[in-house]
Amino acid sequence: MKYMQQSDVPEYLKHAEERLHEENERCILYLDAGTRKPLIATTEKQLLECHISPILDKGFTTLMDGRRTEDLQRLYTLLSRIDAFEFLRQALSSYIRKSGQRIVMDDEKDKDMVQSLLDFKTSLDTIWEESFSKYESFGNTIKDSFEHLINLRQNRPAELIAKFLDEKLRAGNKGT
Repeated sequence: MKYMQQSDVPEYLKHAEERLHEENERCILYLDAGTRKPLIATTEKQLLECHISPILDKGFTTLMDGRRTEDLQRLYTLLSRIDAFEFLRQALSSYIRKSGQRIVMDDEKDKDMVQSLLDFKTSLDTIWEESFSKYESFGNTIKDSFEHLINLRQNRPAELIAKFLDEKLRAGNKGT
């Protein structure tokens, strides 16, 4: 717990990854094969399960805002070891809804809303592909969270999307 409090999340994730690798190596070199599974499970519990909330609360938004795909992939891989995808999926949903709400609810930026949403979706798709191994549950979370965003302001986002597409289609026809 102390190391978690003193370090940032990417540093802690590297620390956990290294400790798990070291424990695995020690098991192979020095212990009976039957000892490996319970020892690794105990190590995972101490390094990961006990720290899921602090890891996600302290660092998930920073990792997402910084588009730190390598660190997000490390987080994904470590949490897969302890079957904690639901916590990560909830953090992703919360992040998308909070970040997207800032885009959708800003009346003064209606002109740029569609492009901002497209840019945001593109960055999320990149993270989904590079960090979350295109895991279907995370893709569905992104889709569901975007549906929530589009429905936040009555019909306004839909109107702006229609206008945006109309402008793109008209611009495309002028070139022919």
